[in-house]
Amino acid sequence: SPERLTLELILDGEAEGTHARALNYVSLISVNGDSVTLCDEATGSTFDLRPKLIVNAAGPWIDAANRSLGLQTRYIGGTKGSHLILDHPELRAAIGKNEFFFENKDGRIVLIFPLMDKVLIGTSDIPIENPDGARCDENEVDYFLDMLARVFPSIEVDRSHIVFRFSGVRPLAYTKARNAGQITRDHHIQEDKLSDIPVYSLVGGKWTSYRAFSEQVTDKVLSYLGLARKAGTQDLPIGGGKEYPWTGYIKLQFFNRVYELTGLPGQWPKILFNRYGTRAQEIAAFMAADDDAALEHKPDMTRREITFLAQHEKIVHLDDLLLRRTMLAFLGELTRPLVDELADVLGDALGWSKAQKKAEAARALEILADRHGVRL
Repeated sequence: SPERLTLELILDGEAEGTHARALNYVSLISVNGDSVTLCDEATGSTFDLRPKLIVNAAGPWIDAANRSLGLQTRYIGGTKGSHLILDHPELRAAIGKNEFFFENKDGRIVLIFPLMDKVLIGTSDIPIENPDGARCDENEVDYFLDMLARVFPSIEVDRSHIVFRFSGVRPLAYTKARNAGQITRDHHIQEDKLSDIPVYSLVGGKWTSYRAFSEQVTDKVLSYLGLARKAGTQDLPIGGGKEYPWTGYIKLQFFNRVYELTGLPGQWPKILFNRYGTRAQEIAAFMAADDDAALEHKPDMTRREITFLAQHEKIVHLDDLLLRRTMLAFLGELTRPLVDELADVLGDALGWSKAQKKAEAARALEILADRHGVRL
């Protein structure tokens, strides 16, 4: 998922040395000359930094982040892109291994895509002012269902097949163009000053171009700092993609090695590999190092697997686990009992009280219902 890719990029960056640190749930609250004050949202504590430069990579929130710095900018004119995840075996079988990528009757580029045993459909392209308000609304659902009815007229699809919906905002450059499809998908760097500190705002870009954009920004940062580039990242594997076993035979060797090193029985090496790639070996070793038990309401996950994620993947809230460290919500695998069980297991790992566990479950359920149409 994009969320796990982001996480593994962060973890790989931190692994380069103690000079690299990523702070989760930290926000900018004030500026005083060349000093900025940040707030730890989990504890409420604040601390000051004197940056040599600032890179604003807040995506659709770039202008909001700049306002926090005292900079009045209008760089972003984002558009909302929504998707649905469907649990529909007949439609999934009809799609097979194929992606349907085409121009819909209104000229919008749309897709129908196999995702494990589910079907992903999207996407809309609707101008939006406030990215915090991005939701897949009922008009978009109607649009997607109508699209499916025309492409697969013999297959009945309705709202009952939707297990998850989500909407993101493309951080496109602000323009007065009336048609969202006319807005460039290119990227560029906008430069401002905070006192004498350069502020680089990363405008535009998308997942398919993030490496090129990152390298462009890094070159600019290195030039300002008077440093030389020591490595490129064009072919650098990420996270669980390192030493990835591409063939079936090499993959089987990897599973056997995980079993030999950890003693985890049966399908566990394969299950973990499918979730975490080659990081499965590290996670399997952690699971095997102490007594473990499968989750009651999700038997192909274990308590120590969740504990590993809690200890190594910067989890602060239960929704981090449900939406950004796993694909449980995305694939429609959550139930109310499972949410409560995960709140309990994660809470034990993070030292939550019974009241905190209950509050985290309630928070997660509210987010799932409000942003993703999942009501448990």
